[in-house]
Amino acid sequence: MKKNLILEIGVEDLPPYCGEYLNLEFRPLFEKKLMEERISYEILKIYYTPRRILIFLKDLQEKQDEKVSEIYGPPLEICLDKNGNWTDVAEKFAKSYKITLKELKIFEKKGRKVVGFVKREEGKHIKEIFNSIINDVLKKLEIPRGMIWNAGLFKFFRPIRYITCIYGKELIPMEIGGVKSGKYTYGHRILSDKKIKILNTKDYFDKILKNFVIFDPEVREKMIKGQIGKMKKGDYSFNEELLKKIVPLVEYPVCGNCSLPEKYKELPREIVESIILNVKGIPLQDKNGNLSQDFIVVCDGVFNEKIKENYEKVVENKIEDALFFIQQDMKKPFIEYLNDLRNIVYHPRLGTIYDRVERIRKICEYLCNELKIGFEKINLIISLCKNDLATLLANEFPELQGVVGKIYAEKNGYDEIISKSIEQIYWPRFYGDRKPEFIESAVISVCDRIETLCSLISEGAEVKGDQDPLGIKRITTGMIEIIWDKKMEFPISKLVEKTLEILGRVKEETKNLIIDFIFQRAENLLVSEGIKPGLRKAIFSVKTDNLTEIRKKIDALKEIFTKGKGEEILIPFIRVANMLKQAENKKIEYGVFSENLLVEETEKELYKFYNENKEKMEKYYVEGKYIEFLEEMSKWKIPIDKFFDNVFVMVDDEKIRNNRLSLLRMINEIFIKFADFSQIPMTEVENVKKI
Repeated sequence: MKKNLILEIGVEDLPPYCGEYLNLEFRPLFEKKLMEERISYEILKIYYTPRRILIFLKDLQEKQDEKVSEIYGPPLEICLDKNGNWTDVAEKFAKSYKITLKELKIFEKKGRKVVGFVKREEGKHIKEIFNSIINDVLKKLEIPRGMIWNAGLFKFFRPIRYITCIYGKELIPMEIGGVKSGKYTYGHRILSDKKIKILNTKDYFDKILKNFVIFDPEVREKMIKGQIGKMKKGDYSFNEELLKKIVPLVEYPVCGNCSLPEKYKELPREIVESIILNVKGIPLQDKNGNLSQDFIVVCDGVFNEKIKENYEKVVENKIEDALFFIQQDMKKPFIEYLNDLRNIVYHPRLGTIYDRVERIRKICEYLCNELKIGFEKINLIISLCKNDLATLLANEFPELQGVVGKIYAEKNGYDEIISKSIEQIYWPRFYGDRKPEFIESAVISVCDRIETLCSLISEGAEVKGDQDPLGIKRITTGMIEIIWDKKMEFPISKLVEKTLEILGRVKEETKNLIIDFIFQRAENLLVSEGIKPGLRKAIFSVKTDNLTEIRKKIDALKEIFTKGKGEEILIPFIRVANMLKQAENKKIEYGVFSENLLVEETEKELYKFYNENKEKMEKYYVEGKYIEFLEEMSKWKIPIDKFFDNVFVMVDDEKIRNNRLSLLRMINEIFIKFADFSQIPMTEVENVKKI
């Protein structure tokens, strides 16, 4: 029999990241655990508000599926005598498992017959196992910035205050972090702060909704949009992505309209918007894209004139503070804040922010030489890029680091490239975000990130699975995105080596660890693009120290495949590579090629084609003309296919066989520079248009 199950964990105010974390980290672990425990369900939903986490399982089966397994015992020959009767060995085996001789069966295992039996385990009721399922999953979670609030050292997002777990009408006994479950919940903290008895799962949803708890974040988001739409009636627009940051902060959203003081016009737009966001507000813009004097606040449960007055007063004070900080900060040139960075510690063993800036400067100088671009303007930007960290304004608005630097650089009369680069060195902040617009900001951003990466890993920082508290994956992924976006051609291992040298931490083991990590992140980016495993492996198997070269090869393959030429290009060279692999597995040493040992007309034609086209192919590759290189590959299909159709390579005559293998090796040596095509399975070639 199937019933619905609800698990509600009531907590103190949850951090905004909790909902995303539950779906990205908790959900897959929970689903896997349910599968391992042989428990089926129709739908799993995870909801959250600032004060509760709700797990809903629709049509959850009452008991585990029966577990059927085969238990293997001794070989059959020692379990049966000449007359076909069970021997003492068989009897002892049956007795050890408390089964009868009638239950013994004969199985085949690894080509040998053995005696065994089919073991059946009846499934347990959900009431018996659900508590352990949840606690086992929670133990595996590395909850970021979690809290411990009791002697049991249980760690969770925030302290747990109550637990409700109901299966149909039944209470499921639960205990999480020392808190036991009961058949009750609570309404909205302000609008209906009372204990509510629950009869069943349907009753639960009815009662929490009637008590002003909008448990579904998608519904809360729609409520906010609807309220704003009624208030503003299309006269203004807003960034809907901002709602996703506010939705986790309210349980029953109520929107109100507030106004900025006239002084807001004296501040840069980014600062005003940040002030509004800090009070759970939503900035509005008019039809011309200008910042509106009105803004929306999203309250939890109640909005009235007194609340409006309080919000407007807080915003006004923040604007006054920002104007004062700018006035104070502008008393000296922005460039002079560089020396103030000597007083801000970056890391106990890595010095101050000033020390870090100087390391970035040296790395940039090296990279500029590699890229053959000017260093003068980049050098000036480096002297400005972290200076806002020493200002009053950036300390008040740390989320605007870089933006404050851009604002002050503009006020000090620096040109667009310099001022905008100060902000853009922090781009991209996440996967798919904007990349730096200028080569200057791109170079500094790459060097900033490689300095951080080498610093952290040389300090012993690790990335384990999905846990990345220091953001090393994000930093590295962003660096690769910039390199690919700007098509930067340079050896990444040399950049790592130079950075470790500047850090004074040159160790071969550390260097290799960092390089492997960078290429792993590059491959993961290609995974996210849907590039097939064999194609990735084929490209990465060919030794290269140039990330942009990898990008160009992948792009060239994608372009060729979209033209429908993938099959005609890949299959002939996979056949060549596989034949050589077969010879390698047989440890055949085939020596040097000799034209005099060519016997068949077809192999002579292939050798002639090789001689006529080899130099052209090598020229395309050296010049990085990968599209032309692949286009040219398609011309090899006919002679290679003809060779394999008419010539048997592995003949008994060793000299002839080895010479044919040598010819294939010479052909393969041209193409192995681009990719190791033996890594691509034929199934991928058949679906090659799906790249």
